[in-house]
Amino acid sequence: DERLMLELVFAPCSPEAGSPVNWIAKTDGEIVDATMEELERLFPGEVGPGVPESRRARLVKSTVVRVPRSVYAATPGRGKYRPSQESPVPNFVMAGDYATQKYLGSMEGAVLSGKLAAEVVCDKVAGRENRNGLRPAHSSVGAELEERRPSGVAGSGPIAFGGGQQGNFANP
Repeated sequence: DERLMLELVFAPCSPEAGSPVNWIAKTDGEIVDATMEELERLFPGEVGPGVPESRRARLVKSTVVRVPRSVYAATPGRGKYRPSQESPVPNFVMAGDYATQKYLGSMEGAVLSGKLAAEVVCDKVAGRENRNGLRPAHSSVGAELEERRPSGVAGSGPIAFGGGQQGNFANP
């Protein structure tokens, strides 16, 4: 008796975010049935009526857990507001689910963003151009801002901005 587990995670989607179906409002049975239909489509040699009973994957147990606010609504055009991992500030690299990467705002997105940020650091150390490059901010981001000195900061060295400096040399 071979038993394998398959766990699927779906981001909530509703008609407001562009889905024709509000999956959060569906019953557990409807979600499981739709998932099995999709698995039959994706894996016709393992799931579904065309596979001999002795080799057919079977659903033994299912659980549906709903977390409706687990991620933000993935509406078209929002990606243009995400910053790249590389930044115009020297020695400052960004990582997090908010930065440019292929997933929604999630743990998976944060991990991928961290990997991309590590690539930026490695490329800088090796003297290579990063293949993803610096992504310019969208024209609407900070359009009406003017550069100004932070209030309450005395000095311009790393200590003034909460950083540290080792040795007696100028910080580049």
